[in-house]
Amino acid sequence: MSRTTPHHDQLSRSGMVLVFLLLMFAVPQQLRADEVGIWNFNDSDLNVDHGTGSLTTNFNLTNVLFTLGGTSINARLGDAAGQSLTLQGGTGNGNNGRYLTLSLSTLGFTNIIVTFASQGTATGFTSNQFQYSLDGVTFIDFGAPYVPATSFALFTFDLSSIAGLNDNPNAAFRIVFNGATSASGNNRIDNLVVEGTAITEPVPEPASLFLLGSGLTALGGLIRRRQRVNAIHRR
Repeated sequence: MSRTTPHHDQLSRSGMVLVFLLLMFAVPQQLRADEVGIWNFNDSDLNVDHGTGSLTTNFNLTNVLFTLGGTSINARLGDAAGQSLTLQGGTGNGNNGRYLTLSLSTLGFTNIIVTFASQGTATGFTSNQFQYSLDGVTFIDFGAPYVPATSFALFTFDLSSIAGLNDNPNAAFRIVFNGATSASGNNRIDNLVVEGTAITEPVPEPASLFLLGSGLTALGGLIRRRQRVNAIHRR
């Protein structure tokens, strides 16, 4: 009658440990860039068009327009150029110092980047400060103020160095506008995108699969040899 030897039990346990370790090292996590929220302003509002998030402003609402043309720069997911968000200086340049605030959760994302296309008129806002917040309340300047060109250009704010924005349900961003010198002077913003690196399900790489297969083959050979030795000893 056959029986399992202590050596066989020890080999089986060692084999299980080996398989576990191979799986841990052979199946790394795959990273991919993904959009968290996208605003294309083609619907004449501040509502998010793809993904999640909210966009608000304390501008005088008579100076928040969507009638001027947009651009294809930074457009995502097949969005048309359509319209842009247009912000005017307002009566007495009263909108100087006012801002746009973008709030959204970055849960499940790291390496946050904010991009958008922008242009401005000569009497529009010529000194605009991008900011971020870790709690949605206190905002911190990020980089120097930017000046939009007279035609649409891409602006990129790479916040991957700000670890506190990773996996943060209270992340927020703000643009503070200054420098307008006439009521009709304006800046346009289009295709506002917040994106990051999403961690997906583990996906084996070819080299890792080879390593795993080689380890399992070797383990199987050891078990078969041990079984043959035990069978000889039982005769």
